[in-house]
Amino acid sequence: MAELGVQAVIDEAVVLNRYIPVPLYYQLKQYIVGKIESSDWGVGSIIPTEQSFCNEFSISRPTVRQAINELVAEGSLTRGYRKVTVAKPKVAGSFFNVVQSFNAEMAAKNLTPKTRILTLGVKENSEASEKLGIPTGNLVCLERLRFADDEPIVWVETYLKYDSMSDLLSLDFTDVSLYAMLEERYNITISRVDRMFEASAADSRDSELLDVRKGSPICFVKTMSYDQKDNPVEFSVARYRGDKSTFHVSILK
Repeated sequence: MAELGVQAVIDEAVVLNRYIPVPLYYQLKQYIVGKIESSDWGVGSIIPTEQSFCNEFSISRPTVRQAINELVAEGSLTRGYRKVTVAKPKVAGSFFNVVQSFNAEMAAKNLTPKTRILTLGVKENSEASEKLGIPTGNLVCLERLRFADDEPIVWVETYLKYDSMSDLLSLDFTDVSLYAMLEERYNITISRVDRMFEASAADSRDSELLDVRKGSPICFVKTMSYDQKDNPVEFSVARYRGDKSTFHVSILK
């Protein structure tokens, strides 16, 4: 396995096939993917330059660039200053299938979770009030930036009813699960969630918090959580890094 920062080398025995109906850029893309999946090119290793690929495979620079650009967009590679490196694998999220805390999900994947509290206070939000079924007014707002192995993964704003949950404002949610606190303090168990998700582009705030370029792809998710009596409890808006997250959904007929 290549070590962090090591220059990866091209296998000279490999030849791209010009006589099959598979684009050369795609063949090169599959070659790079194969080197990553076999661990020949490890996380953090520097892939060969565009010119090196051109010389070795006798292909044009636009062909090489298309293969690399697609892998960067998909999160397999990371583009830096004058170099492209193998990226860490995306965090596979299961939160579309199960009701689970972020910390528990990361721990199950052998990743180290961390939380930075951005806001814990009182705020008005008309959409959250509507979803929670209360008149527009004060809400408890918990805004967190969540990390996996010290990389920011998701920025999430959570809204709850102020009148019945104002004492949550005194808690430190850096290492505390919100769902655990709801169960411990109010005997509320989150038993059902509705989620809406769509592709979006990172704005200036997303760029700053998630450490991505403005305009980078993010997964924008709105969640409505319900208790064991099907009463609305929590409304949240989350923004997941597109280059670090992938989601799996199972559907039963």
